[in-house]
Amino acid sequence: MGTLKTFLDSKKISPKQVHTTSKRIEMWDSASRTLLVKRFVKRGNKELATKKYAELDIAKPQQMGRGVSQRQVEAAMAEKPVARKVRTKILRAVNTILTAKKETAVDMKALFEGSKHRPGKKPKDEKAAAKK
Repeated sequence: MGTLKTFLDSKKISPKQVHTTSKRIEMWDSASRTLLVKRFVKRGNKELATKKYAELDIAKPQQMGRGVSQRQVEAAMAEKPVARKVRTKILRAVNTILTAKKETAVDMKALFEGSKHRPGKKPKDEKAAAKK
């Protein structure tokens, strides 16, 4: 039994709750959409392309656009390796549920202590060196 599973069981939070909460809080809102459009326009404009986002006051949107799926929640509960973004989305959803229940928010270690992470993509330089 994993850390996430025992934590969710102790707080009486179901995987379905985590899925629906994540879906709700990760959806794009109008402010996030305008930030995405500004970032897209900046990349397409040759004059603005050399400037940094901070110089133009264009922040990253808070939402990621897509919530965590129920299959991903169940995989994390079964201690299967999941990506860092998935763990972050699960953490945000669990903290939203806990604050709604008027309980204190938790950190990543409380949910995923000792669980394996899914390795990301290797840098392109290492791939080229491995082929030679």
